[in-house]
Amino acid sequence: MTLRAWVMVAGVAAALPAPAQPVPAQLNCEQIVASAQTAIKLRDQGVSLSQVLAEIEKAEMRQRFRPDELGVIRQAVRLAYTGEISVYELADACADGRDGKRR
Repeated sequence: MTLRAWVMVAGVAAALPAPAQPVPAQLNCEQIVASAQTAIKLRDQGVSLSQVLAEIEKAEMRQRFRPDELGVIRQAVRLAYTGEISVYELADACADGRDGKRR
């Protein structure tokens, strides 16, 4: 998977058509987990963490996500890339966090 493909996975749902104007997204657990999974795949292909994180900082991502959402993506990517958290642990933590916010 290329870095460009990773940006698309992290930024938009594949089933939705791309809007004419960028629309801020609301970050969800599926996007966070997909970003982490892609970071792991890129790591396994020899892409450095700094290269992966640089993709998050591109204008396309800044248009789609708020700064706090980009921070969540960066943290999830960093933790998954370095092996500090598994994708499964990330998914569970995200789901638990979302459930806690709804209560």
